[in-house]
Amino acid sequence: MAAGGFVSRAFESMLKECAGKKYPDLQKAVQAYLDSPKQTNQHSSSSEQNQAAEPSAGDGSSGETETVAGQTGTEPDGSSSVPQSAGDTEHVSKPTGVSGTTIITALANAGYTLEGAEVELVLNPLRLAFESKNLKILEPALDCLHKLIAYDHLEGDPGLDGGKNVPLFTDILNMVCSCVDNSSPDSTILQVLKVLLTAVASAKFRVHGEPLLGVIRVCYNIALHSKSPVNQATSKAMLTQMISIIFRRMEADPVSTSSNSSDLTKAASVENSTSKAEEASSNDQNDDEMTLGDALNQAKDTTLASVEELQNLAGGADIKGLEAALDKVVHVEDGKKITRGIDLESMSIGKRDALLVFRTLCKMGMKEDTDEVTTKTRILSLELLQGLLEGVSHSFTKNFHFIDSVKAYLSYALLRASVSQSPVIFQYATGIFAVLLLRFRECLKGEIGVFFPLIVLRSLDGSDFPINQKTSVLRMLEKVCKDPQMLVDVYVNYDCDLEAPNLFERLVTTLSKIAQGAQSADPNSVVANQTTSIKGSALQCLVNLLKSLVDWEKSRRQSERKRGGSGSPEEDSAGESVELKSREDVTSNFEKAKAHKSTMEAAISEFNRQPVKGIGYLISNKLVENNPAAVAQFLRNTLSLDKAMIGDYLGQHEEFPLAVMHAYVDSMTFSEMKFHTAIREFLKGFRLPGEAQKIDRIMEKFAERYCADNPGLFKNADTAYVLAYAVIMLNTDAHNPMVWPKMSKSDFIRMNATNDPEESAPTELLEEIYDSIVKDEIKMKDDATGIGKGVRQKPEGEERGRLVSILNLALPKQKSAVDAKSESEAIIKQTQAIIRNQGAKRVFYTAQEIELVKPMVEAVGWSLLATFSVTMEEGENRPRVALCMEGFKAGIHITYVLGMDTMRYAFLTSLVRFTFLHAPKDMRSKNVEALRTLLGLCDSEPDSLQDTWNAVLECVSRLEFITTTPVIAASVMHGSNQISRDAVVQSLKELAGKPAEQVFTNSEKLPSDSVVEFFTALCGVSAEELRQIPARVFSLQKLVEISYYNIARIRMVFP
Repeated sequence: MAAGGFVSRAFESMLKECAGKKYPDLQKAVQAYLDSPKQTNQHSSSSEQNQAAEPSAGDGSSGETETVAGQTGTEPDGSSSVPQSAGDTEHVSKPTGVSGTTIITALANAGYTLEGAEVELVLNPLRLAFESKNLKILEPALDCLHKLIAYDHLEGDPGLDGGKNVPLFTDILNMVCSCVDNSSPDSTILQVLKVLLTAVASAKFRVHGEPLLGVIRVCYNIALHSKSPVNQATSKAMLTQMISIIFRRMEADPVSTSSNSSDLTKAASVENSTSKAEEASSNDQNDDEMTLGDALNQAKDTTLASVEELQNLAGGADIKGLEAALDKVVHVEDGKKITRGIDLESMSIGKRDALLVFRTLCKMGMKEDTDEVTTKTRILSLELLQGLLEGVSHSFTKNFHFIDSVKAYLSYALLRASVSQSPVIFQYATGIFAVLLLRFRECLKGEIGVFFPLIVLRSLDGSDFPINQKTSVLRMLEKVCKDPQMLVDVYVNYDCDLEAPNLFERLVTTLSKIAQGAQSADPNSVVANQTTSIKGSALQCLVNLLKSLVDWEKSRRQSERKRGGSGSPEEDSAGESVELKSREDVTSNFEKAKAHKSTMEAAISEFNRQPVKGIGYLISNKLVENNPAAVAQFLRNTLSLDKAMIGDYLGQHEEFPLAVMHAYVDSMTFSEMKFHTAIREFLKGFRLPGEAQKIDRIMEKFAERYCADNPGLFKNADTAYVLAYAVIMLNTDAHNPMVWPKMSKSDFIRMNATNDPEESAPTELLEEIYDSIVKDEIKMKDDATGIGKGVRQKPEGEERGRLVSILNLALPKQKSAVDAKSESEAIIKQTQAIIRNQGAKRVFYTAQEIELVKPMVEAVGWSLLATFSVTMEEGENRPRVALCMEGFKAGIHITYVLGMDTMRYAFLTSLVRFTFLHAPKDMRSKNVEALRTLLGLCDSEPDSLQDTWNAVLECVSRLEFITTTPVIAASVMHGSNQISRDAVVQSLKELAGKPAEQVFTNSEKLPSDSVVEFFTALCGVSAEELRQIPARVFSLQKLVEISYYNIARIRMVFP
């Protein structure tokens, strides 16, 4: 039973505090509530008597009525009343409005909803109590409101225009939020938090829009500013719970196609309310005039240039412009054009609340680190974002509509965090990115293609990045590399995509380089320990990655077996053949795409060294048609070509390059462009060569094209040619610090004057050109930001120019705060440009074909083998040696099941070499582990040994010789202490026992082909032993033994 007397008791406590004090309005309001049953009794005393006789003894209603009438604080049995939760009292039915039932009696039943005047009668005293700011009045009022909401006595929609009880409930919530400040006692803060959480969690008291943000703002302030660690932790936990509740409701709320108009009228005001929650810049204050949806619709009708201009506003912090740019592309899925973006009218109120909260968290996470409070705000916001993304259901991760609506905010918050100087903020950036990669990659293919190099590869590649940043990335990768499906998806969607960077291959290469890195020579033990830790983490990532590929292959093979075990044989055979053909087609397509991409990368690398040979390579491999127009189009559209090399090729005087240059210029349109604007546009795609003759040819063709597109502007093309050359000279003169004195405007006009005024360019045009060039230098696209120059040379064979540009976004050491901030802003702007340039190819393919593992292993297998080998050759580090052994086992298994004999042989022979049985004096404990792993393979996977049986059996023979020859055993680990030597010898003797014997007893389990190889190898080893002095017969004895084990085999196998 709900203790409905809580209202009366709270009001009586408040009334007691008001006695003789200055709260007359509060006293009147409380007295009005307490007097309400008396007035009802005067009109219906007979009806009350009938009602008092009806309830059963256990009902408790009469007891509550008596309690109220007597104005006591105890239940009829004398015990104190304890409020029950709404969940415990749902079975109590709502009163049916029987004549004479008082509000106090009705409140005895949880779930009874106050209506009309009843709401005002109960809430008016609470409102006045909140205004009093008296703690002894405030706390009972807060407790009373909490129970009213918890017992579902209040129903309304604060924050929703046209909803129920909106003004009253909104007013009450705002008052509750204003009850706390930095000086409030802990008990009051906890009461307020309890009320706010109950309000957000209530199914009847539905908080929306701006009041919802107000609730979150109060929790933020308490979490950030409270002096009590308990209150801070409680507020943070309640924030997490509130956000979880909001998103669970959104997930449970079906998409509403015909929402109530009242739910939609405040879309703009709801959007505008985010500025209050975050104290954002003035740009966000115009949401009433332009919603994000409006910005998106406008962006779709504009050119890319206008969007880029929009991005440059407010230092690239214009979220509307970024979102419009990101969503500008029309995506093609399943043959239908689907416009991505924000359509608030199609969203239910639950989804709009979730959208509002998500954007607010993102905006709070992208604030500038101006002070400690702002930094704490960012950290809390990013922590909540990460928890939210980790906690949402699997179905939410496939909600393309909602994720597209927030991805611009999420991308910008992540972008800001990934270039932050704060280690904590960067750590949250890696955590959020890991969640996106593991759970949201299908919705964010383009964004992941940008952030993976920015957060992961850039941090690991750069030598200037701090150790803690590398550690954060490696810890994240250790987790990420345990997800097999993610690894295969990354390879298929990026490494096999011509327009995307080779993320998987590049990741393995980078990790391998770190794991193989030279040990720090710095005598500082801290630095040495950090280096060792980083190398160990990188090795752990590689081993996790390889084991994940093994697990994925096993799981896919098991699922295929399960599918193959159901249905009739005829259906199975027909279905399997169709499925096999389809799977082979898919796998073949990806392999072809990867092969094409690799060939293209080789051609681009060749072009960037020698342009003429590069074009020849492209044509000979049929990557480009053998005609000038096709080559010109390739030069214009391929991002990763060296711009200087393009200019050098276009300036060649040979027939074919000259024709390409003409086709290149003719493919551009300069109609209605101002002359200096046309030159800027023309020179965006390449750098002019240094030779005057080459410049002359290129600018002559440009002048011809410009005059053709703008007839009548110049008398002839020669005038335009002279002016174009003059503009190039002016650009160099004005912006090269080595040139002095500078050319004046009169000098520039005089330089372009001729004897015939009609052939000269108009003076007004010359003045305009001069002012434009002096003010703004002509730059290529790649020169727009000067970051990363000189940080590192572009590696040969680098897969994509886009990846190079991201990896070059390195932050140099020892920067001042201002310089570091400007560098970060430059990185943000360049990354936004990369995101905007993402093409329409954003369809994500979830790989299921088992054959896809083979090209993945081919791409990275040799790097992995080199890493394991280098690590084994280094000193004694037991954890890393154990990881290498796991890597060897996984590598041998995966190469065997995939039929990659060359790589399998390399893994096995490397493992055999590290046993060091041929040089017992140099043996160490790591070599014993290698031998233990090799013998374990003989037991668990003997089929994988195949053509290496000879080397394996030689190891067993040498092991027996070392352990049975005291002189040789005494030489093991020569130069080491006796304890270590004894331990190694004892380990060798243990391995020479049962593990070595299993090699021979398991021969009867070998298939026919393998047992022939086994016998042949054993015969060869036995022959070598017999030639020794004195002759040894160990292998000969084993040959006799296994002959007995395998005597039952057919004569064709074992004659």
